[in-house]
Amino acid sequence: MLATITQTRQTPRGWLASGLYLSAVLLLSGCASYSQRFDVIEAQLAAGNLPAALQTLEKDRGNGRRDEVLYLLNRAMLLRMQGDYRQSNQALEQAKRLIDELDAVSIREQAGSLTVNDTLQSYIGSDFERALLHVYAALNYLQLGMPDEARVEILQLDVLLNLQADGQGNAYSEDAFARYLSGLVFEQLGEWSDAMIAYRKAYQDYQKYREYFGVKPPRSLGLALLRMAEHLGLKEELRRYRKAFAIEQWTPLPVFQTEGEVVLIVGTGLAPRKREESMSIFAPGAGVMVRIALPRYETKTQPVGEVRLQTDNEAVDAELVEDIDAIAVKTLQEKMPAITARALARAVVKYRAAKEAGERDQGLGLLLNVAGMLSEQADTRSWSTLPQRIYLGRQPLAPGRYNISVQLLGHGGHVLAQKQFSGVVVEAGKKVYLTWRWIPPH
Repeated sequence: MLATITQTRQTPRGWLASGLYLSAVLLLSGCASYSQRFDVIEAQLAAGNLPAALQTLEKDRGNGRRDEVLYLLNRAMLLRMQGDYRQSNQALEQAKRLIDELDAVSIREQAGSLTVNDTLQSYIGSDFERALLHVYAALNYLQLGMPDEARVEILQLDVLLNLQADGQGNAYSEDAFARYLSGLVFEQLGEWSDAMIAYRKAYQDYQKYREYFGVKPPRSLGLALLRMAEHLGLKEELRRYRKAFAIEQWTPLPVFQTEGEVVLIVGTGLAPRKREESMSIFAPGAGVMVRIALPRYETKTQPVGEVRLQTDNEAVDAELVEDIDAIAVKTLQEKMPAITARALARAVVKYRAAKEAGERDQGLGLLLNVAGMLSEQADTRSWSTLPQRIYLGRQPLAPGRYNISVQLLGHGGHVLAQKQFSGVVVEAGKKVYLTWRWIPPH
């Protein structure tokens, strides 16, 4: 049989035959998909064992350089969840550099994905994952008390979002939460015009979010728009936002600046994970039924119905600002025609290669037919440590020291979890960022 394979290598389809044979051997060795390997980490996170989850991630870094970006993104998120914002940003910086290097996909990887499966391409993240990379890097800097560095991250984010926005027609081409955070950073630095531009873009993006993802413009964004529009003398916009948000009273910016502000950002759950789904489909190019493997997102229930921030005498609700579940599912749906077309084309190539080999050697043809089926694997990679949803709350407070409680309430109003932030120092004209990541136990 080896002699036959050696002879087959003399033809273009021989290269494919050899590649399929080797792919089948690797798959038969028991290599699980990325999504299956992440099950262990998910269980550890649900149990609240962050050190174990990080240790598991370090032991299983995937398929070398092809999965290195994914490893760095997950490592950054786990470090952030442990409160190690500096190392988290180090991992995010490495991921950014590697994404830039891998963005020009090699011919070899493209050929491999067209003849074997999509997992042979280096992972550089979906559009929304690359935007959230910058969002979390900026948040890390803000929690380290480094707003100028956060501003640099926001400017990089602006370049990325402007490039993505060129792809019109997609449900996700801009990120409303990212724009809202940009406005917060500019506002903190006293750059009122830039803050207004960012808040304005966030409002426009939330119109699209409302349609595609069911996330409406937050009321806190409306208050920010009113403050900025009034301060900058934008009377027509002031009138329009006042009507759109049905807000009659707000604190003018000069008065608002005499207080401090607590900005709470809560991430709940884990982002949906891709699973493999196999199906048989008729291939017109071959005239037979072939097997293809496609990715699909597996979503979980979202138990959190309300997020409440409680200070000594006052409570405010944090609002939903990003539904990663909805964004991920819709993004994949839009990509499915291209993913399915590639899978079908691969199946036809594999079928023809096996048929041609079988005409010369029946045993080899059978082997390649089996190898072709085994090598067909859906790409289930995704940034799985992202939260399911992100909530944001803003609470202006007089300068002083506060104990702040955050409650997560279920859809029936019962308390799911709560966290206490003790001795939070609020200063006039400054923002304090508090973050909490909650993953429900299994």
